[in-house]
Amino acid sequence: MSSPAEEKIRKDPLLNRILGEVGHANRESDRAREQIVLNRETLIKKIETTGTPSRKLLAYIARYGNSRGGITPDDIAPIGSMLQNIGTVDYLDLMIHSPGGSGETAEKIVEMCREHCKKEFRVIVPNMAKSAATMISLGADAIVMGYCSELGPIDAQTAVLISGVPQQISMQSFIDARRDLLKELHIAKAKGQEFVGYLQQLTASTMEPAFINECERQLRFAIELVKKWLPENMLKIKYPKETPKNRKLKANAIAKNLSSANTRFTHGRMISVDECEKIGLNIIELKKEDALWNLLWELYVRAEVFMMISSKENQQTAKLFMDANSHLLAF
Repeated sequence: MSSPAEEKIRKDPLLNRILGEVGHANRESDRAREQIVLNRETLIKKIETTGTPSRKLLAYIARYGNSRGGITPDDIAPIGSMLQNIGTVDYLDLMIHSPGGSGETAEKIVEMCREHCKKEFRVIVPNMAKSAATMISLGADAIVMGYCSELGPIDAQTAVLISGVPQQISMQSFIDARRDLLKELHIAKAKGQEFVGYLQQLTASTMEPAFINECERQLRFAIELVKKWLPENMLKIKYPKETPKNRKLKANAIAKNLSSANTRFTHGRMISVDECEKIGLNIIELKKEDALWNLLWELYVRAEVFMMISSKENQQTAKLFMDANSHLLAF
């Protein structure tokens, strides 16, 4: 049974009208914020028509430092929806700023984009595309980069607790650590030295053969993806006169370079536009004075600001998906 106050709210036309106006004002505020701060529709249309031929642009911007900002299977629905909306086009660009995440999802995103693109699929990196986001970039025909753009190593990572604090550690580190322990164990045995300590270390969960096998599989997965994509897409365009065999050799060298934890040292290591070109990737470098670069950079910065001001009291915005027609925030 309704209270007298609730009954008054239900029946009072003035109060109902005011409450309706409040709701409308909130909705208008959201729309105004999107139009003024993000300026998505205007900017994306300018980007799509700058240069020849015109292209369709999708953007996937994640916030660094947000635990939910990684590439996950949840990204497939919004990206798939945007692709379905544009249909099949000749030229498609995907702008991505991401710390990385699921390699399996990265593979699916590339295949989905290619399914909607008949001629050329490019990835645009306005700032950072790391780990699985680098893998997405390597699945394109070309990577568009500016002076502050960077890719990162693709060595697989796993989460472990160190002194109670979650840390991302390269799987190659566990493989190397087990190999070194076994080597030291054999040396100690051969010299008649105490070796029980080595055996104890090898019983740790991260030294078990099953875990090490999984580490090796994950590392091979990233390498095999790169070796699958590069020869038939990016390297075929960059080196049209090379034989398929030579393109495969180049792809193997690039995959080895990008997946080597011992070469890159840290998973967050910057791989600049100059180094990307040096190792043989098909890079379109835009100078900081370039009109297209300035439009791309503005869209990226506006996206970052829009995510910051769209965060709620107990929910920080993790990702933003957008095209010329719509946008979606993920928390």
